[in-house]
Amino acid sequence: MAESRRKVRRTGRNKKVFSLAAANAALPLVAEFTEEAVSQLDSLRKNYQLDLSHNQISIPEHALLEVEHILLRWSARIAALGAYPKGYFTVDFQSVDPQMLYCWTMGEETITHTHRVWENFSHRRPLVESSDRTQEHMKWVN
Repeated sequence: MAESRRKVRRTGRNKKVFSLAAANAALPLVAEFTEEAVSQLDSLRKNYQLDLSHNQISIPEHALLEVEHILLRWSARIAALGAYPKGYFTVDFQSVDPQMLYCWTMGEETITHTHRVWENFSHRRPLVESSDRTQEHMKWVN
């Protein structure tokens, strides 16, 4: 536990700087929070089956509020870990390089991709490719 604390630094508010090992160590909780949210959304969807046969889509306002609550709770739980909740069940972790994020999405067992802070999910690169691009990020390591 003490070793993982040394690998994770706070950067203000609840955001942290993660080593790759520390980000991967956080994934079981991230996956648990994500699975809970997906299960809640699936239950909600089943409770409000849509009648698409008549092209009528009517979702009750309280159901939309429940969806919003589930997604906001998931986002808050991810942010409390020091990570960045992105899109639908995608999470970014600030790496030691202030310009690079580790990127995880639902269904992945480990972090295998990165992207720059100004990029998004569509710009993801495999970790190997990212590390081959430059060693400039090493200047940030003490």
